[in-house]
Amino acid sequence: MIRFIVGPHGRLFVAAVAFSFVINLAMLAPSVYMLQVFDRVLSTRSLETLVMLSLFAGAALLLMWALDLVRSRLLALTGLLFEDRVGTQVLGRVLDGIGRVPAAQQAGAMRDVTVLRGFVSGPGLVALFDAPWMLMYVGLIYLFNPLLGELAFASAAVLVLLAWGNERATRAGVERAQDQGRELARFVDGVMRSAEPVRALGMGPAIGARWRAASRQLQVRQLATHRAGSLANSATRFFRQSVQVAMMGVAAWLVIEQKATPGVMVAVTVILGRALAPVETLIAQWKSLVEARAALHRLDRLLAFEVPRHFDALPALTGAVVLDNLCYAAPGTTRPILHGINVTIVAGEIVAVIGPSGSGKSTLARLITGALPATAGSVRIDGADIGQWTPEGLGRQIGYVPQEVALLAGTVAENIARFSDGAQDEVVAAAARAHAHELIVQLRDGYLTPVGEGGQMLSGGQRQRVALARALYGEPRVVVLDEPNACLDIAGEQALAQTLTGLRQAGVTVVLVTQRTQVLALVDRILELRDGALVRIGVRQDKSATVAEPGMATQPAVPVLQQL
Repeated sequence: MIRFIVGPHGRLFVAAVAFSFVINLAMLAPSVYMLQVFDRVLSTRSLETLVMLSLFAGAALLLMWALDLVRSRLLALTGLLFEDRVGTQVLGRVLDGIGRVPAAQQAGAMRDVTVLRGFVSGPGLVALFDAPWMLMYVGLIYLFNPLLGELAFASAAVLVLLAWGNERATRAGVERAQDQGRELARFVDGVMRSAEPVRALGMGPAIGARWRAASRQLQVRQLATHRAGSLANSATRFFRQSVQVAMMGVAAWLVIEQKATPGVMVAVTVILGRALAPVETLIAQWKSLVEARAALHRLDRLLAFEVPRHFDALPALTGAVVLDNLCYAAPGTTRPILHGINVTIVAGEIVAVIGPSGSGKSTLARLITGALPATAGSVRIDGADIGQWTPEGLGRQIGYVPQEVALLAGTVAENIARFSDGAQDEVVAAAARAHAHELIVQLRDGYLTPVGEGGQMLSGGQRQRVALARALYGEPRVVVLDEPNACLDIAGEQALAQTLTGLRQAGVTVVLVTQRTQVLALVDRILELRDGALVRIGVRQDKSATVAEPGMATQPAVPVLQQL
């Protein structure tokens, strides 16, 4: 765990460990002070000795306070640096792993980073740094008296066994409670995203009942874990206090037998309390330790997936797309959603993809954009597999409007610019290419209008037209539109038709997934999917077409709209 967390910040951790050593040495000052006061000051009645001892003890405590403050700030800084470094890696891996990594491993990945950041900055890691010095304290007690040292060692061993037993008793429960908590959180997030239809359809009582059932299961798990943890914490506190009483009693007996001094009696009791304190803290913080370890294992599995190698020096796209025996199956399943797709799309061609619901149209669109990785076969643009590009390099040259348009919280201009630092004139140019400029300037604040979470402050048609402008930002050479007219009115349909005409004139390759026949007159070819397979290809020629079964010779056909 520590090696994963440390990363390139090893020097900060080394400094924290060094500070822990000095802090633990300084913590011996009160014990030494008590020892000297009882054995020297009280017997000699020397005021000068008392003053000097008090000054040295005060200086040691001030040093301890300063170093403890610096160590806390250092670990807080390390936690922030860790979150910045690993959070960037995890976010990139989540985005790269879409379609490769099971959704359960991606969900909550950023929350796992936050959990680890909290562990690095919290008392659990400090207790881990302090726990090894327990041996130093026990050894010092042994130097005072072997019998007291043996008692201290036995007490420390019992406390460590209690910590181990607590870990064994609570680890599985805490991890299962974490899993249930994440599932419940995902369920609540989904309900919040669909709050309007839930209310409109009267689903509130049913949703509430399901939430209560899941919440009660989680509460039962948490209560069971809490009982085991509380038992361990109570036993630890009881044992620690009992041990200190026993240590004081044994030390007093040694004083009576004149085998130790009163100063030793007080000092060893204080030292033993300090020796056992980190272990007690670890037991109290055990839930955070278990949660951090579980989060670490999940991130390990996420980061273990192989990342495709990319090459940044590929030339700019021209737009020739080849689908070579393309197949896709969702992670963890064997039934393909798409299989055996073979199509060559010429640069500048507009191709429509039609078919019944569930035929794989949206999946094909996501594969062409690189949003999903092919299970078998390949998507090639200008002869190169799209996996050779970095997602950023490919994304700048591809436009994409998904079936479910989801804008990010920000302004219209920020969404069109893909949240980059692009110039404002480029944003306006993209909106003009999408014939959405007039729509946008009529909004309350024009391009600076906030769209809200998911674009909820815009209507469905407005979201689609802003998404189309976002897809055309940067003048991409390949544009994939998945049901771009699903929410459009007549004006929106006309604007889409004008946009497609402009893209044709600019020589941009367009793949258009649609269920509406109005736009089919603007396309060059039509691909029909059924049950994940390409069943027909319609070639438009002067508003007529030839339709061919894949792998068969073409034959004359009636016009496209009638035939398909």
